[in-house]
Amino acid sequence: MQYFNTCKKIVFLKNGIDETEYSKNTFEKKEKLELYVKLISEGCKQSTALQAIGISKATYYRWKNCYKKDGLRGLENKTCVPHNIRQSKLSQKEERQILYLRRKYPLFGKYKIVVLLKRLFNTYMSASSVGRVLKRLLLRKVIQSVQFYFGRTRIKRKRIFNRHAQRWHYGMKSEYPGHMVQVDHMTISMGAGYSIKQFTAICPFTRLSVEQAYNRATSKTAKEFLNYMCNELPFKIDSIQVDGGSEFMADFEDACRNSNIQLYVLPPRSPKFNGNVERCNSTSKYECYALYDGELNLYSIRRHLKRFMHHYNTFRPHQALQYQTPWQYYKSLGA
Repeated sequence: MQYFNTCKKIVFLKNGIDETEYSKNTFEKKEKLELYVKLISEGCKQSTALQAIGISKATYYRWKNCYKKDGLRGLENKTCVPHNIRQSKLSQKEERQILYLRRKYPLFGKYKIVVLLKRLFNTYMSASSVGRVLKRLLLRKVIQSVQFYFGRTRIKRKRIFNRHAQRWHYGMKSEYPGHMVQVDHMTISMGAGYSIKQFTAICPFTRLSVEQAYNRATSKTAKEFLNYMCNELPFKIDSIQVDGGSEFMADFEDACRNSNIQLYVLPPRSPKFNGNVERCNSTSKYECYALYDGELNLYSIRRHLKRFMHHYNTFRPHQALQYQTPWQYYKSLGA
């Protein structure tokens, strides 16, 4: 005899509760309760059973009593919202003043608005209070965010570190040659509508720098520059730190992994942690490209940049190195 079940789902009702309407976490709790009973029935000790399930004795009995009383509804996670939520003490007049200032100066933040409230309305308010009002106005879509006025209508997604790259942590710094080499790229306008992309790498410990010009800034280009800098620097690169640009993902990240080079990504809007390479970019801009008067093609620019890179590393005194050149300092380390 064959039995055909025509029901798409079976609804288990206990005390009038539909057990198919609850979260995944609730069913996991129920499975642990059933597993505990099964382990005890097979002769397992209580402490061993609780350790295998991963809960404490008090948690088990709390879940058991809640399930016995209310079924799956008793196993649902309880809300952590307090019963008495703090209400705003600002008057409607003060909120209207904040709204007026933000509409008149749409790019001003809470700190500037605090100053204007004091100056124009003789109203004293903390920046946190103004920030909470602005947040409520944004949620109600009464005002627009600052990004809206710059054409940034889409929220930039946070980078997910599920490959070779890792997060940079505060306090990380270069401790020896080749450690935490800073890499960045910039766009240089050469005039007549011609521009190039320069990739720069500098070792913060020795100040030795490597620079190369390209037509585009892609991950493939960054991969080529990685091979170039590995050949140019006189020491092995142990780790690199970069900003969150897309050119330092994909092929560049894979190349770092294949070369056994640790890759660290800086937090958003944190150029101060890449200060050495940012300063090197400025030096290249004003001491190399500002004096360039050759042909506007990649071959000529690369030749000029090669000469400047040699000048930067072997001739130009560096104040941070007690007016030694990077090459002299590197040699003084016994390399």
